[in-house]
Amino acid sequence: MGRWDKDPNKWDEYGKERHSKRDYKKIAKYVIVGGFIVVAIVVLSVFIPRAGLTVEISEREAAHSVKTISVKINNNYPHELKDVIVQFGDNGKKYTFGNIAPFSAIFVTPEEGELNFDKVIVSANNGEFSTIKYR
Repeated sequence: MGRWDKDPNKWDEYGKERHSKRDYKKIAKYVIVGGFIVVAIVVLSVFIPRAGLTVEISEREAAHSVKTISVKINNNYPHELKDVIVQFGDNGKKYTFGNIAPFSAIFVTPEEGELNFDKVIVSANNGEFSTIKYR
């Protein structure tokens, strides 16, 4: 073999050193890196579809006469939305809510005369962000 180490069990037939034990540090490194990759994929698959300015309309009717409509406005951007304006329908009153912090939400209930709206129009940052949710 031409090596100074004459131990026949230390070298394989190709002249490479045999490893009798597993390298647990290397295995642990791959497991940890693989775990981070899985967590990153899960986080991105959950947060990317929900990113943005979203509106949810929930209607509840109790005792056949009391009707409650709530609108939830979500800010799923990583920055604050300023000058948030909500309008129920095309000719409805405009409600100004100031700022919405990142990854937070506000609830809005229309006045009694505006319960028959067909859509909710939400705009923020002087019209830079806008969304329309139909009923």
